[in-house]
Amino acid sequence: MSDLIRYEGGSSRAVARRSSRAMREVQQRGELDLAQLINTGRQAEARAMVRRRLAEDGMADVADVGNLARDLANGDPFLAGLLIPIVQEFARTTARDIREFGRGF
Repeated sequence: MSDLIRYEGGSSRAVARRSSRAMREVQQRGELDLAQLINTGRQAEARAMVRRRLAEDGMADVADVGNLARDLANGDPFLAGLLIPIVQEFARTTARDIREFGRGF
């Protein structure tokens, strides 16, 4: 028996089994890492899709509120002066909601 086999504590078959087991473990860890990477990518893609939809819907809502305010004011500067801050606050809040969406996920 060679010194290396005696040092490792077994026959050459035992050394080969340990090596084979170690290779399987490395392969399994690699497959798990790949699966986690794919899952993370899918989560990021889904989050981006929802954020895009939220942004598109939010912009449409802001436009609708602005048009509604214009229709309600009907050229009256006093009413327009009251409605403009409401529309601006709605636009700011919508933009903040879109920016902050997905934080903490």
